[in-house]
Amino acid sequence: MRKTVAILFSVLLLAACSIPQSSLATQIAPANSQNCAYAWATQPLPDLTSKVQSAFNAAGLQDIQASAQAYGENCIDPKTNKVLGFATMETDFHISKKMADLTNREDLGGALEKILIVLDALPLGMIPGPQAGYINISFQSGKDESNLSFTASAGKSARMLGLHGAELFEKLKQK
Repeated sequence: MRKTVAILFSVLLLAACSIPQSSLATQIAPANSQNCAYAWATQPLPDLTSKVQSAFNAAGLQDIQASAQAYGENCIDPKTNKVLGFATMETDFHISKKMADLTNREDLGGALEKILIVLDALPLGMIPGPQAGYINISFQSGKDESNLSFTASAGKSARMLGLHGAELFEKLKQK
């Protein structure tokens, strides 16, 4: 029994050591987090937004506007109501792309695939938070728009299934 516990402890310790540095580094904890009232919050990530926008531009997708924001919890001092720190849980991406026709599912899926290829290529250490965030995409044509929101994991899974074009769009539209 002791050997089993020792082996289990070793495995857990090694797993903890392999957590990506970015998920640990993005946790901004106050000196005494026991004195916190936690509240859901978001924070813009201007540096990451700039890098993501540059990645889209480098991929020839200059008609895309991208932004990134951290989603997590503010630690609020219950006595002073001041924010003492922020703990990032995930990073969410917001993408806008102009399209000629919002009824052409094949074109929407093709554009979606290009977007996911760029986002999937971002280095893991660049994206704050220990869990996969959301990808929110707004396809726009004139005053009309078609919106999608799905987790980054769902996007990767759909691509790993080999989905392209209209099939990819329909699969992620359902998420």
